[in-house]
Amino acid sequence: MPFVDISLARGKSPDYLEALSRAVHDALVAELGMKPDDDFQLIHQHEPGEMIFPRDFRGGPRSADWVVVRITDGLERGAQAKRRFYRTLVGLLQQAPGIEPQDVFVMMSLTTPDDFSFADGVIGTDTAASESLAAAAANAGSRRKYTNAEISYGVAELFEHHDHALIEPMLRDDVVLKLPTTLPYGGEIRGSGAFTDFFKATPGGGKVWESLESHVDQVIDAGNYLAVQLTNTAVPKATGKEIVFHNLWLFGLTTGRISSAQLYADTAVLTRPAPDPGH
Repeated sequence: MPFVDISLARGKSPDYLEALSRAVHDALVAELGMKPDDDFQLIHQHEPGEMIFPRDFRGGPRSADWVVVRITDGLERGAQAKRRFYRTLVGLLQQAPGIEPQDVFVMMSLTTPDDFSFADGVIGTDTAASESLAAAAANAGSRRKYTNAEISYGVAELFEHHDHALIEPMLRDDVVLKLPTTLPYGGEIRGSGAFTDFFKATPGGGKVWESLESHVDQVIDAGNYLAVQLTNTAVPKATGKEIVFHNLWLFGLTTGRISSAQLYADTAVLTRPAPDPGH
């Protein structure tokens, strides 16, 4: 998702600014594969004396129509794609609004997707993962592998919103789920169907918990593993009192799918008395 800042001297007409904006956008779509509706720009107009530039350094001669196009991108496009983009851009700008190629100065900078938040306080990697997974769901069976970012998003949605649909296609058929044997529902569960069934309901159900809610503190990407740290707020059936506790899930990844999951937890929280708030 390229973000564009355009700087030029003040005094141009609305039609000029619209043509300038459209030329930059069309070049990005044509040469860098940007989606047509992905169009974020800020246009900055400057007073005389606020744009300082040499007329002939590494190009020129530059005129009062000098324009600076700064593009912040979340993907590295490669030198060949950038060469094509620069050439297409100056060609479109020369057509409309009539800016000469020697007056076009471009700077591109790369930032990672997690440096973006498009809206609602959602990190850019989650937005990208959500979009790609939605596209895969619309074309069932089209994906054989998933990125770590997509799996991270899927497991976060699993714990945070009880949405198991996202990770179902990410599971290997022979996935293994390991739970501490000291838990009432502990043991080893094998197979993608059994894995999904386990997460469809609250682990242990009404026999163990009166309520159980999880919040994802962080998902740590360790290459072939994802570590998911949780803070849980629950009321165990054994005590009837609300407790807050932490645990960790370790997901093993093999060839772009989930091959294992193991819970590391303080199982004594099920029976340990809740702290007295007065002490």
